[in-house]
Amino acid sequence: MLPILYNICIYVDFKKHIMTKQPLSLSSSTLNVLKTLGAMIKAARLEHGMSQAELSERLGVSRYTVIALEKGEPKVGVGTVFEAATIVGIPLLARDQGELNKLATTVANLTSILPERGRRKKVALKDDF
Repeated sequence: MLPILYNICIYVDFKKHIMTKQPLSLSSSTLNVLKTLGAMIKAARLEHGMSQAELSERLGVSRYTVIALEKGEPKVGVGTVFEAATIVGIPLLARDQGELNKLATTVANLTSILPERGRRKKVALKDDF
């Protein structure tokens, strides 16, 4: 019975370790973009006469998530931010679906000619001091 208990304790400790989130280390440029996009989403939401509660319902998230999104907090998922922008009418990457499809095709063509993985050349170390 003791080995089973030991395995359970190790598993629980392991899960606790994995589930611990490390603080994000983002550049000031990234933080500025998040705040700007959040402010743009808030302005567009207000322009459309939509409340935070209505936007949160459309997104399927809490009102507190919408508040965090509009403040530009990095903890909000990128999919949630993009969907909020789409709902309030902020174009992402293109002005319309046709332009977005054209961009997607261009990127797909570009990635098809690039190597699958980026590898650095191994540098031979000279350690004959």
